[in-house]
Amino acid sequence: MAQRAEALARPSAAVAPAADALRVLLTTEGTYPFQWGGLSTWCHALTRELPEIAFTLIALNDDPLGELRFPLQENVVEFRSVPIWGVRRAWELGRGRGSRAQRHMGSRSLDPAVQKRFVPAYRQFLAQVLGAKRDDEQLASALHEMYRFLSRNDFDAVFRSRPVWDALCEEVDARFPPLAERLGYGDARVSYAELAAASQWVYHWFFPLAEPLPSVDIAHATMGGICSLVALVCKLEHGSGFLLSEHGIYLRECYLAEHKSADDLFGKVFKLGFARRITEISYAYADAIAPCCDYNHRWERRLGVGQGRIHTAYYGIDGPTDEPHAQRPDGGPVIVWAGRIDPLKDLETLLRAAAIVNETHPAARFLLYGAAATASEDYYERCLALHRELKLDGVVSFEGYATNVFEAFGRADLVVLSSISEGFPFSTLEAMLCGKPVVATAIGGVAEQITPECGRIVGPRAPKALAAAIAELLADPDLRQRLGAAARLRAASLFGLERFRSTHRSIYDDLIAKRVQPAHRLEIVEVFEKQSGRLHLREATTPREKALR
Repeated sequence: MAQRAEALARPSAAVAPAADALRVLLTTEGTYPFQWGGLSTWCHALTRELPEIAFTLIALNDDPLGELRFPLQENVVEFRSVPIWGVRRAWELGRGRGSRAQRHMGSRSLDPAVQKRFVPAYRQFLAQVLGAKRDDEQLASALHEMYRFLSRNDFDAVFRSRPVWDALCEEVDARFPPLAERLGYGDARVSYAELAAASQWVYHWFFPLAEPLPSVDIAHATMGGICSLVALVCKLEHGSGFLLSEHGIYLRECYLAEHKSADDLFGKVFKLGFARRITEISYAYADAIAPCCDYNHRWERRLGVGQGRIHTAYYGIDGPTDEPHAQRPDGGPVIVWAGRIDPLKDLETLLRAAAIVNETHPAARFLLYGAAATASEDYYERCLALHRELKLDGVVSFEGYATNVFEAFGRADLVVLSSISEGFPFSTLEAMLCGKPVVATAIGGVAEQITPECGRIVGPRAPKALAAAIAELLADPDLRQRLGAAARLRAASLFGLERFRSTHRSIYDDLIAKRVQPAHRLEIVEVFEKQSGRLHLREATTPREKALR
């Protein structure tokens, strides 16, 4: 989404945090600080508004050469960029523990240790992904053991080793056919190419665990998936409190993505199995879950989260002192959309709605502000093709990235949101602060923002309904003015920065207060039991064991 330039330039409220400050690991994926968007804006506000906290930021992204879109605050005391999808090998970025000489030697010298200490946990992980009876404790133990081995050995050599490849082939061969049959697909087969692709997915999923994770007080995942995997392992390794903030629902968005994916059956089932199990175990082990809206509760509770661990934490924003006045390019009514160009934003529905609106309001103009990330460039081309097909020249214009979203909204008579998935979108809150009525799709927490006194809510993927709501407001300037005034009052009173700051600080303090502090720091050793074939962790008891640790 478009971002306010003045918000980025705003300095931290205080100097660097004290040496004994609360330490928080913040994990992001594909967002902050490399991409614009609502979640990135939220992360920037969190670190800025809590200057007394020492943040370590691990940012997962898809571009090893990506440039920062946000300046990091002074209280971000450590920053790790992990381009999990932008490199082929961990050692390219100095990650993993293998020396150059070891890498040239290949993985055979490591194979015996991999077979004894890594493969048992790896098999347990694969079994859970491939439909074994849910066992959160077993999965947590497997993930922890895999992390400990990967972070202390040559990450690339482990995943290139023959024992790891054989384990994947054997687990898939044993577990996928009955799983596919339960799903209604008989005679399911998996090719070597599909197995190779699965091997690469797992490699990238675990890439953030190639290096030891920092010891912190709280591990705060800003979304599910790999983000929450990192925070979960940090909790298992260091006893950190585990906070999961959910903006969009990760599992739901994975289902949406795989529905449109051209991958084979095995690929879809394997990726969704990972998404579901990581979601379930994150929900099970998180000490608190802080969705950005009440809407997300129903997904969390359906997957087993007790209400006592859910704490809604609304966004906080600040806006212009005075309501921006509409600056129309040619005197006709203007409808503004602002966001990132992405399939989840469903600009195709907006373009079709614009074509319908044009039939009754030919003077109306739609201004679309935003840019596409690398992964969404194909979708942007689809939108441009639809724009040409619908003959929308002079009706809809793509304005590119807006450095100041309030100036963009200042040109609007009303603002529109056409997404099929959102958590608690920033763009609509910013539009409300600008005193603009909003027409939005009924997804995520949008209905918690926009009441009938502030705008209109319609169903997703419904261009006719979207067009009708836009046309209603275009036909009645007085109604637009009343809705806009109410929207500004609601946004200013309910979604201010002070409430945002106090809510998140309170959640952190509660996590620390409830965390069980051991009487002494345990020294842990790894013990491989030949009989069970499993690696176990236990407290070091002898001087030799403590020295080895």
